[in-house]
Amino acid sequence: MMKQIIIRKLTRMTLVLLLLVPISCEQAFDEALDRADDSRETLEGMLGDPNKVWGMLNSCYSGIHKNRSDIYFWTTFESLTDNCFESQGQSMANWRSGLLTPSYVAVAANSDHQNPVINYHAGGASWWGRYWGAIRHCNTLIGNIENITVPLEQLPQSDRDQMLDEAIILRAYFHWMLISMYGPLPFMDENLPVNFDGWGEMTRPTYDEVANRIADDLQMVIDRGRIPLKRDPFNTNDKYRVPLSFAYGLKSRVLLYNASPLNNPSGDEGKYAAAAAAAKQFIDLGIYSLEPWEQTKKRLYNSPMSENVEDTEIIWRSRDGLLQLSNVHGMNLSATNPKQSNYANHKAGETPSQEIVDCYELKDGSLIIENYDITHANPTFTAEALASGYDDINDPYGMHGGPKRDDRFYRDILFNGNNFGESYQMGTIQVWTYLGAPGTGTNGNATQGDQKNTFTGYYYGKDRDPIWYGKGDKGAGNNRCKQHSVLMRYAEIYLNYAEALCGSGQLDAACNALDMTRLRANQPSIRMVPGFQLNKEWLMKRIYNERRVELVLEDHRFYDVRRWDVISDQNNNTISGMVAEKTGDNQFTYKRYQTPFVWACHNEKYKVLPIPLDDKKLLPGMDQPEAWQ
Repeated sequence: MMKQIIIRKLTRMTLVLLLLVPISCEQAFDEALDRADDSRETLEGMLGDPNKVWGMLNSCYSGIHKNRSDIYFWTTFESLTDNCFESQGQSMANWRSGLLTPSYVAVAANSDHQNPVINYHAGGASWWGRYWGAIRHCNTLIGNIENITVPLEQLPQSDRDQMLDEAIILRAYFHWMLISMYGPLPFMDENLPVNFDGWGEMTRPTYDEVANRIADDLQMVIDRGRIPLKRDPFNTNDKYRVPLSFAYGLKSRVLLYNASPLNNPSGDEGKYAAAAAAAKQFIDLGIYSLEPWEQTKKRLYNSPMSENVEDTEIIWRSRDGLLQLSNVHGMNLSATNPKQSNYANHKAGETPSQEIVDCYELKDGSLIIENYDITHANPTFTAEALASGYDDINDPYGMHGGPKRDDRFYRDILFNGNNFGESYQMGTIQVWTYLGAPGTGTNGNATQGDQKNTFTGYYYGKDRDPIWYGKGDKGAGNNRCKQHSVLMRYAEIYLNYAEALCGSGQLDAACNALDMTRLRANQPSIRMVPGFQLNKEWLMKRIYNERRVELVLEDHRFYDVRRWDVISDQNNNTISGMVAEKTGDNQFTYKRYQTPFVWACHNEKYKVLPIPLDDKKLLPGMDQPEAWQ
């Protein structure tokens, strides 16, 4: 039985769950294909209509999440990691409680939770169904681009060329998503006949084989150069489409994942060198730069699509403005004293874990935690932090004379006493999370409490706009905010480069690349931090930490903790919070605690997700991940 490394054809009806493409605006396209045997519509007819050809391209985007809170019910990828805790039920409760199995996918991978393909009920396929369905759309367009019968004056060749290359980039992206979740899978690049009978012969390729096939496709599109590196800054619809620069960035990401410990256990430096070359290929374009520190919040996270933030750091962002971000991941400022909003949030949503808080260095560059105990409630602090005067009980945030933290900490994390900014016509928002604080006080070390309030002692502020809160009603608050989720930005490329250089043994160059995001955030050069060591193990640990801080809430931690093969490590396999208790006027004491909820989603079974059972039955030669065998 021949091993199929690259499956060259993909049927419209591949696996059981690929029969059902996500039910949305793309359904009309699928129904049109399914009506090939009657007079209403045919594929041939669609290929003769310019509007329907454009619709076929639009269907290729079906796997792109409309925003980063697209998991049912208004849950984020970040909430599925140790950067966050979210107390709600639905997908989140299924996931954190350890309910994932091959027959129960646990998470509805789209806000359309009734969709039978991507929901979490028996027979659903979650991300598996979503991304394979999107690949099918891409292959349909790619396989029929030469069959378009629209006159060239209605659909010029340059448009067709761009459509083709866009579909190839998107197909590469969806394959990367799948192999990053489910392990190496066959690369599907054409449609199979309906009577294809070779499913039983399929076996897993290596991750290296698929990653390099993805990289080759991306390089092919890069070499052709038919898509603009940046989209038209004054055409919002054009900015929804993938730019060529995304192909450069995705290539660096894919090759870095291929070099990472999970997929490269021998530490082959050649794989890291290939990833470094891909990142340098992007950097050498010279068309992006990092935003100045003081502009990061507004320009990266709180700008409308009409603003040209792609001129500097943003490579691509989601089309949806996520207007309700602070409603479903926010604070109840309607109950504070004084009142700071006329309306309450729906839920606290994703809230920072103590672990992500601990990742923010002291201002001198010292890390705070050396190691965690099994509960994370009694960690070992670093000698450097203690020497700097860090006080975990009385002044963990540097608000009472103790050492200050990384500037990103005060922007990203809303801790007890932090200033969030100006509400809409109701004053400055100072956040109080101590036990008993009106409106925003923590539920503390408990499994019951107000869902509008944090269970960890923190709220996120990084990508939230404070003007959501204030006068008017909730609808007005939504309309005041534009919070397009980042799909890729230039800071990631520097971090990819630093990690790849370190892995390939180019340590001095890795330090230089790492400094790009550090110096922007007003942190010292990595060479200047207390305890600096120029060796691979020490430097890689600091690169991991910098990436976790710089890219928090941008859908990286879910993949990073897996590719680094640390998901089961004691430092990553549970989460904790911090309760503040008021002891006097502006005086507080702080105490850590292990989150009392069941949190069983950072273990070997969650490292590489299982193939959904119905499809596994069709693929007897495709082994489940080791933890599921």
